[in-house]
Amino acid sequence: MIIKAFDHSAGETPENIVVLADGTVCATLLLAGDVWLSGGESERVAPEGADALAVGLAVDAHDRLYAALRSTDETVVGIWRREAPRRWVRFAAAPPQAGLNGITFAEDGTLYAADSERGEILYCPPGEDTLRRWLIDERLATTSQDDPVSATGVNGLKVWDGDLWATNTAQGTVLRIGVKAEGPGEITQVHAGIPADDLAFDSAGTLYLAVHPENTILRITPDGARTVLATEADGLDGPSAIAVTGDGLLVTSLGMLGSRHSPNIVRLPLDVAAPALPRPALPR
Repeated sequence: MIIKAFDHSAGETPENIVVLADGTVCATLLLAGDVWLSGGESERVAPEGADALAVGLAVDAHDRLYAALRSTDETVVGIWRREAPRRWVRFAAAPPQAGLNGITFAEDGTLYAADSERGEILYCPPGEDTLRRWLIDERLATTSQDDPVSATGVNGLKVWDGDLWATNTAQGTVLRIGVKAEGPGEITQVHAGIPADDLAFDSAGTLYLAVHPENTILRITPDGARTVLATEADGLDGPSAIAVTGDGLLVTSLGMLGSRHSPNIVRLPLDVAAPALPRPALPR
């Protein structure tokens, strides 16, 4: 069921999604450079007039939002935090060439960010204010620049059971990356043949994948069973991110591949376990 339709012509292309503790649904609007909040108006993240694309989205234990901005402006590119309604400040800077995408927190407050263009994962440890390289590997890389899918390497990031999980859209893989005090650990390819954009877990360890180019939401249970939960017939138009809620899934549709251009948020009522997303209590 579509619960929110957006205007593609206005750049309202929802890329990522989180849900706050009070039930407010939040989504980055890629081309507009905004964050949309249910029950209110969209908020501009970067200063007015700045060149910016709004990509990844995360939230901490204080219900503060963090949005990743791509930009050629070195004063804009990076992770921005919402300090108050319509007031965003840059939390962590990034190199202007960074092709930022999905972001996520670990339980200790470390922020991880995908660089889809350069095939890297960046990180910002607690107390620091700059994203720097955490991991570069061929398994994070793109395959070509021929189309948006093959030109998007490491994309979605989530922490589950102490490891960092990542999708690679171009290579069609899901990776599990060990996290050690001294840096990244072993990289394991867990799934293949799935050109997913984003991923999410519930507390039972069930994996949900937004498979953008195939217009599907895929569920993979801990025993490996795969089920397609939704398709284009359910309103999907380039699903780009998933939020697990108490009564199912919320899915953003970017609406940019193909000719439909129907960006939206779809609700999928399902029997799911509780959300499993670290929300660290970062300093105020």
